[in-house]
Amino acid sequence: MSKLKKIVLSAMFLALLIVLSRFLSVKTPLLVISFSFIPIIVSANILRT
Repeated sequence: MSKLKKIVLSAMFLALLIVLSRFLSVKTPLLVISFSFIPIIVSANILRT
């Protein structure tokens, strides 16, 4: 995988992480449920060296 492709993919995963953590989270009085871990896991699997 080329270096440029890795940079572009990591930027896309970062944008997805921000969207998932800001807008698609459920806030309860005791805890916050978020799906922001999904882009981290996917990017770790795709962009591993």
